[in-house]
Amino acid sequence: MIRMDLAENGADSLKAAYLIMEKLPILEDGLAHNLKDAVMSLNHGIEILFKLLLKNYEEYLIFTDLDKYMTAKKNMLEKGKDNVLDVNPLLRTIALSEAIRRAKYLCGYEISSDFEVGINYINKIRNQFMHYEINLSDEEMRELLVKMRIVYDLSYDFFITYIDDLSLILEEARYEITVDDYSDEIAEMHRSLIEEDLAEQAYDRYLEEKYGV
Repeated sequence: MIRMDLAENGADSLKAAYLIMEKLPILEDGLAHNLKDAVMSLNHGIEILFKLLLKNYEEYLIFTDLDKYMTAKKNMLEKGKDNVLDVNPLLRTIALSEAIRRAKYLCGYEISSDFEVGINYINKIRNQFMHYEINLSDEEMRELLVKMRIVYDLSYDFFITYIDDLSLILEEARYEITVDDYSDEIAEMHRSLIEEDLAEQAYDRYLEEKYGV
């Protein structure tokens, strides 16, 4: 079973972007696809976390059609479901630009002009990757690398201000463990428990021999 709430989903994408950006300067080859992945992940993480802010304010703010949302919400409650998309998977959520607009003007979040300009730039590059083709000169590519880092830092500072435990969620995001690693970890835990149990038994014997307790 896999379950990701909005905070985990957004943090996962932000962490993915960060990890890719960390390795970009040392790549000899493979820059293009890593750059693409970093842009897509950064844009996605920002969009999802803005939607989380809107949902925390009022869930309907993340959907394009209020009437369809209300119908889905009614059906969700009647059927005992947890998610409006469970009853209407065709519900459309808003785009990133609209999410920012609603966060600013309906919810009162203070979004700096530098942050907004940076997001729009990343979103423009993302759309080129997503919908057509892209051609960046060396200078434009360097500009993209710098701006991605700036936007990531601004995103981190902004979202951890408003989303509880986001720094911890980001820290734990992208954690992986293989089946072999899991088996080794369980075995190590088992050994530790045995050692603790033996140590406790030895201490009990010591107390009994020394103090008769």
